[in-house]
Amino acid sequence: MMVLDQLSFIADHSSFIIHHLCISPMMKQADLRLFSFLLLFGCSTVFCQAQHAFGLSGGGGFTQAMGFRMALPLEFNLSKHVFLFGGPAYLQRRNMELVRKLPVSREYRSAEINYLSLPVLLKVRLDWEPIRIYGLAGIELNYGVLINANGIEDQRLFKERIEFADIAVDRLDGGFCIGAGFETDLHRQRKIFADLRHYLGVLDIDPSADGEIYNEGTFVTLGFMLPLGAADTGKR
Repeated sequence: MMVLDQLSFIADHSSFIIHHLCISPMMKQADLRLFSFLLLFGCSTVFCQAQHAFGLSGGGGFTQAMGFRMALPLEFNLSKHVFLFGGPAYLQRRNMELVRKLPVSREYRSAEINYLSLPVLLKVRLDWEPIRIYGLAGIELNYGVLINANGIEDQRLFKERIEFADIAVDRLDGGFCIGAGFETDLHRQRKIFADLRHYLGVLDIDPSADGEIYNEGTFVTLGFMLPLGAADTGKR
């Protein structure tokens, strides 16, 4: 019960934590480390005793800062209304600040980074059958695998792969994620869901002293979930 009480406390105060991030970059990174520890500790503690579900989801940016997103979501039931939600994802983020890091020898217009991502979120759900409404809040850790730069040359569009080391951009990115959505059952505990999330990066991916680059964006996700393991066969 102590772990569930800690996770419920984080869920109740997630909006305050997100608001607190605006104080300073140093406090942002300290908050991220603390929040990561609490969530990962809770995840490892409840993994063996919770009901599980897994699925497949996809989506894209609600703003130009976000590209496509594919994920393998996992869900762990902590209580009747509280869940641990996350799972590996592959996503694309655009940031116009990256353009100033690119060589001036070509006419670059935009750049995006492809990331391997691991969100760890608390999900609080209200059961209004047949539709269930939920809120999400937590952290998202990302590792950059590819940078693509786009531009115009001789009146033709081009795309070029850029190495992280060549433009001095950190691969590691991390931040906070909040969102809301809804879900509904299909058959035998299979369900579909849709949500809207906003990501606020708190790690500066530009290690140089001449500027700062933080990722941020809003995206929509659609997916379905299947029960996994020894879940209750009755309708929740």
